[in-house]
Amino acid sequence: MQRLFKMYLSDTRLVPTDIFPMQYGEEACCSSHTFGPCIRNNYLIHYVYSGCGRLRTDGTTRTIKSSQAFLICPDQLAYYGADSEDPWHYRWIEFNGSLSQPLLSAAGLSKSAPVYNDPDGELGAVLKDIVDRGEMSFEELMSKFWQFISRLTHGRGAERMDHGEEYVRKAESYIKTNLHRSVTVAETAAYAGIDRCYLSRLFMEHKHTSPRDFIISLKMNKAARYLQNPSVTVSEAAQAVGFCDTHSFTRSFKNHFSMTPSEWRKKFGWEQSIRYLENTDDMEGDN
Repeated sequence: MQRLFKMYLSDTRLVPTDIFPMQYGEEACCSSHTFGPCIRNNYLIHYVYSGCGRLRTDGTTRTIKSSQAFLICPDQLAYYGADSEDPWHYRWIEFNGSLSQPLLSAAGLSKSAPVYNDPDGELGAVLKDIVDRGEMSFEELMSKFWQFISRLTHGRGAERMDHGEEYVRKAESYIKTNLHRSVTVAETAAYAGIDRCYLSRLFMEHKHTSPRDFIISLKMNKAARYLQNPSVTVSEAAQAVGFCDTHSFTRSFKNHFSMTPSEWRKKFGWEQSIRYLENTDDMEGDN
């Protein structure tokens, strides 16, 4: 089977914060074509139109077939590959925003339940329409994307949130999108449109932690995931979560995990990575 690959990027200076698409595309994979292991920064949904393949996340391998979609969440180590005899043809869309998680929950999707069944093909038809249109204005793309979300959730949508929770979700979305740099509490509060002290109070109420500790926790946990890959150095893991100074990163990592990155990798990262790769039946990602 000849490989097909198309990808289109969402292009706008005015990005809504509730939920927004970032890129979308299509691929007809060759036999045994694989991707990963990798860690995404955003939510990603693949819809399989023909053939089949395997998805591996959190130590579980699932077979995905035609008329099924699968979700990959931010900061989740994922690995997927086409079947050797009947390789899949899928389209995908990547997105993020403060409403992403509640809308996905309304659709019954989560890290532990990543597979979506679409026997009538309605969700697949909407995504096909998006990808087949190729590049389009952001306004048109948002209109089509909301049709996709409506089909995904069967019109149920997310439960209504109070204003405090909306501010927290908006701030959380901003933090997760900017983990790769030195994001601050002040700029997060400004992005959410509220005072820094009010943001801190809301975080303690809804997250039971301060915004600063929430940022550090996300950065350290993401760095630990990067360190599961034996080819990633401590310096590279530090840079990936916004630390220019490896010494500062090591100090923060030790404060969070009670051990240095090197000690953590020696105790957990290397062995977990090796076991993970061995359990993928020698599938190796190429891009």
